[in-house]
Amino acid sequence: MPVLAINQLQMYYQHFPNTASDAPPLLLLSGMASDSASWQPVIEPLSRHFELIIPDNRCSGRTQPCPVETSRALMVNDVLVLLDALEIEKANILGHSMGGMLGWALAANAPDRVNHLISASAQAWVIPARVALFDSLACMRSDQNEEHWFALLYQFLFSPSFFEHATTVRQALEASMSYEHKQSVLAFQTQAAALNSFLEPIELDAVRCPVSLVTGSNDLLMTPDLMKLFCDEQGYPFSIIPDAAHALHWEQTQAFVEFVTGELGVG
Repeated sequence: MPVLAINQLQMYYQHFPNTASDAPPLLLLSGMASDSASWQPVIEPLSRHFELIIPDNRCSGRTQPCPVETSRALMVNDVLVLLDALEIEKANILGHSMGGMLGWALAANAPDRVNHLISASAQAWVIPARVALFDSLACMRSDQNEEHWFALLYQFLFSPSFFEHATTVRQALEASMSYEHKQSVLAFQTQAAALNSFLEPIELDAVRCPVSLVTGSNDLLMTPDLMKLFCDEQGYPFSIIPDAAHALHWEQTQAFVEFVTGELGVG
């Protein structure tokens, strides 16, 4: 997979061209503590309809150096340079969690480059309570307690039913611990600190593209109530995927893909 020199970075990204001449580009933006591998369940079904571009954000995956200075503004610029390099004038954006907020910033700062934004488990900017949560998670993480730290993180990612099967939890922990490109402690702490840059509200009037918002019925980070509050205040509709928590594209992959393809008018 390719690497592109961007803003003192070597940005790793996955690119899945589509042989259909009319397949629209879809940029997938990952959330906090995640990289392009976090999209694994949906890559194959989405690649049937779209040209997929999936970068590793600053401080994640195979993008180097890591850690590196990180902020919302820097990541917006990284994505725009990537789209320029791939000669993609306009793309659909699918962002999850922090990646969703990054998608909002892209749509506000470069409205001519975004065709449609799907914001999954994310509103347009972060709330202080989530900054405080990730500050605490950053303080708690160390090389000595990684397994327990991941087990705690899962509480915010998955539905209660996930924890009913000890084998499933053990397999997930083993996969997280052995992942070749696992985010380092310092990289996570740097990325968590950068969440402060997402506190400032964006100019919603600058967003000219259609926006689709969705969260999971069991999401503890972007709860249905929080999503409703934001959407009621700003005048956006939103959808809820049942029996899914924050990692909704892992827990309810088919429903998630159907939502994305339906909102983008394919499939």
